[in-house]
Amino acid sequence: MITRLCLILALLTAIPGWSQATGTETGTQAPPADEQPDNQVANSGMLTPPPVSGEAYAVATGDEVRNNYMTLGVTAVVGYDDNVAAGYSTIPESDMIYSIWPTVSLDKNTLRIREQISYSPGFTFYEPTNLHNESDQNAAMNFEYHPAATATISLQDSFMRSSSLFNQAFGATGGPVTGGLPAQVTGAIATFADRISNSANAALNDQAGENEMLGISAQYSLLDYPDAAQVIGLYNSTSYGGSAFGSERFASRQYLGGSIQHSRTVSYLKTTDSALQSDNLFGFYTIFLRNSPKSVVSVSVTGGPEHYTAEQAPQASLRAWVPALTAAMGWQEHLWTLAANYSHNVTAGGGLPGAYREDSLHVLFRRELAPAWDVNLSGLYALNTNVTPLFQFSQPGGHTYTISVSAEHMVTRNLKALFGYDRMSESYSGVGALSKFPNSNREYGSITWQFTRPIGR
Repeated sequence: MITRLCLILALLTAIPGWSQATGTETGTQAPPADEQPDNQVANSGMLTPPPVSGEAYAVATGDEVRNNYMTLGVTAVVGYDDNVAAGYSTIPESDMIYSIWPTVSLDKNTLRIREQISYSPGFTFYEPTNLHNESDQNAAMNFEYHPAATATISLQDSFMRSSSLFNQAFGATGGPVTGGLPAQVTGAIATFADRISNSANAALNDQAGENEMLGISAQYSLLDYPDAAQVIGLYNSTSYGGSAFGSERFASRQYLGGSIQHSRTVSYLKTTDSALQSDNLFGFYTIFLRNSPKSVVSVSVTGGPEHYTAEQAPQASLRAWVPALTAAMGWQEHLWTLAANYSHNVTAGGGLPGAYREDSLHVLFRRELAPAWDVNLSGLYALNTNVTPLFQFSQPGGHTYTISVSAEHMVTRNLKALFGYDRMSESYSGVGALSKFPNSNREYGSITWQFTRPIGR
């Protein structure tokens, strides 16, 4: 086992820019008797538990679950927002917002390799206000490679540049739900401001025995506001970290393990930097209540001691031990999927200086009502409490909640219509960019034309 772990460490050192999108299984052992033998994913070996897989819970339902396809399309969006001056003015300023998004995506799956790539540039126009008119960029990549029957190398990267937090999947609620700590902290959000974000993850997992798995991973994230005048009181940040875990399957559907995590987040203030270093020793437990081709239900709990060091020159560093906890569940049926994550830990970045204890709840629900109709509901609530109040550059904290509701209708095989509503509400009295009237409501509709072609057949 030591030899395997050394090999894993050597390989990951050679690929620091790769990222993880596991959650699939490795190995070729025969499935337990209580599993469905025709489920390729669930029975090819051990599962990587959601707390350490780095993969989001499934979102697609019904016939949306497919691979080996290439898709080309274009989306036109018309929306109305009642406050595009969110945070800047005490008087809400409404605008019509028009966007167009060409899209190309590839999903290819072979015996050893899984590739998922998507790219969507866009153009957004505001009327009558044109302050935030811009070209947008959205790109994502998932790559998974099996160098051996028991090993998986996985990579993930996502990039977004936009003038509106609404110009992303799932509205403003932060994307899909994961089973571990959130990849990016919520912090305080400037709803309408030029924003660049990037998140990457690399991982290597190896099934060391019939019921044992080892893995290591590395993470990197970036938040950048190109125009500081738009986000007074918010700051750019970078974060990087690494972790290692061990997992034991002690029953056909139950997993117990532990992980060691290290991370460092730096916020770039005007005259100094604010840094938070965290070192965690966590244990986790996952149970798959169901695991068949038609139904997958899992519940995970992660917790343990977290040691953090907060730095902001010229003040002395602040160190402390605190408890951290994450509870998550995923439930996927053929016609609907539900995922939820609650996390309690110390964070930094997200635009805020200093260190904060964050309590966050993230929920996503998707339901196929009929063959041509789907509904989506996602929500996020985050409460940030300052743990470094004596630092010179520090904010008292606050809370954020967002909600996104939408309905989709397949008009024809290649034409889809969508109608939705987003709401963003924040309270951060110490942040200049959010100190006035930060709430915003958006109603929108879109038409998407897409052409899908199978590949490799």
